[in-house]
Amino acid sequence: MNLAQLLAERGFFITFVNTEWIHKRMLEASATNTNSLVSRGDTDHQLEQRRSKIRFLCIPDGLPPDHGRFSNVAEYMVAVQKMSPALEQLLRSRSSTDDGKYSFPPITCIVADCNMSCTEQVATNMKVPRVIFWPLCAASSICQLYANFLMSEGHIPVKITEANNPGKLITCLPGNIPPLRPTNLNSLYRAEDPTDIPFNALLYESKISSKGEYVLVNTFEELEGRDAVTALSLNGCPALAIGPLFLPNFLQGRDTTSNLWEENDSCLTWLDMQQPASVIYVSFGSLAVKSQEQLQQLALALEGTGQPFLWVLRLDNVDDKPVVLPDGFEERTKDRALLVRWAPQVKVLAHTSVGVFVTHSGWNSILESISMGVPVVGFPYFGDQFLNCRFAKDVWDIGLDFEGVDVDDQKVVPKEEMEDILKRMMRSSEGKQLRENALKLKECATRAVLPGGSSFHNLNTFVKDMAEKATA
Repeated sequence: MNLAQLLAERGFFITFVNTEWIHKRMLEASATNTNSLVSRGDTDHQLEQRRSKIRFLCIPDGLPPDHGRFSNVAEYMVAVQKMSPALEQLLRSRSSTDDGKYSFPPITCIVADCNMSCTEQVATNMKVPRVIFWPLCAASSICQLYANFLMSEGHIPVKITEANNPGKLITCLPGNIPPLRPTNLNSLYRAEDPTDIPFNALLYESKISSKGEYVLVNTFEELEGRDAVTALSLNGCPALAIGPLFLPNFLQGRDTTSNLWEENDSCLTWLDMQQPASVIYVSFGSLAVKSQEQLQQLALALEGTGQPFLWVLRLDNVDDKPVVLPDGFEERTKDRALLVRWAPQVKVLAHTSVGVFVTHSGWNSILESISMGVPVVGFPYFGDQFLNCRFAKDVWDIGLDFEGVDVDDQKVVPKEEMEDILKRMMRSSEGKQLRENALKLKECATRAVLPGGSSFHNLNTFVKDMAEKATA
């Protein structure tokens, strides 16, 4: 959505297509959140972005309304791969129409998430360029794009028993990325059965991800290097780093995102009352879950640090069950703790009182933390989070993690280890150095998105090229 806003500012008309399930959640969130998305009325259940040439349309994903989607990844991935007919029908029927305040011209290109192979045939049939957007870091994107190559080299499916074998380091990938451990790869590559549905769905997406006329990556050259971005072009098409995509909007005070959860801005007032760099911020994103036992250990560790903390506890943080905290925990910590269901994360990370971010290590969260100059404690759960966590610690030197969670994502980290890591981050010279490193990367990220910066220039290059193709 940040990319859509940046393109709309540069003159594009944007048709943003979601599944009906996601669209419904956005409608519900727009009714309670004070953000830039508003409903156009109850009759058509449509959304629009304030002051922007952006319309939001949706198509069915073929699954029943009560399907868990992300709780059954296999069925969801297969369903998404079959959406080509519905998508093409929608785009053709709404290609040149009056929508609200604006008359939308014909569609001239399709920007597709890297896991939306269904757009390849649609772009071919409509004779428009297909732009592949990688919302992951460049290194994770390379691991996904080259999945079939990794399989031919025997690196996937990943055998967890060989995860710590130094002879199994992966050094065959392009882009000058650091050597990878098997467990740095997408967790879906840990399939015990080579016929595993999500595993094979990713192999299929890997093939289609090379079929595009442009590649855009949500990273910046100063963080991962131009070679890593260039490696995402298999057919000679341009590949450009244009991130962090949220940052230009944030720096200009524009609220462009639409969370799928009701935000609690009161936490910002609470943060105003805390000392600089004193608060531990804990959030595991919108999908990651932890066991009841793990959250109890985390609660006791937060209590043991003696530090103020802001903890985002979703209603479904424990497999759709309410979180049960240790007896007396909330009473004992009430003078220095705030627990919320959701929070405006970028605003929280930008606050001077936040000293560390305990995160699931999703790429958006890592990139937001880097951009705000906040070090991280990684606690990965799924997908690309294991690579992000490892790079934050070992490559970018902005964080720490817990021992063994990359090998065993079901491991319960004891409160003693968690408390020790948090105290090191908040009180030691090591933690101070990690924060200084994060602040240096913050400066690099800011320079990249401002006029004259690498990402700013790359995005303008893309806009110019697409505009020329549209008028050719």
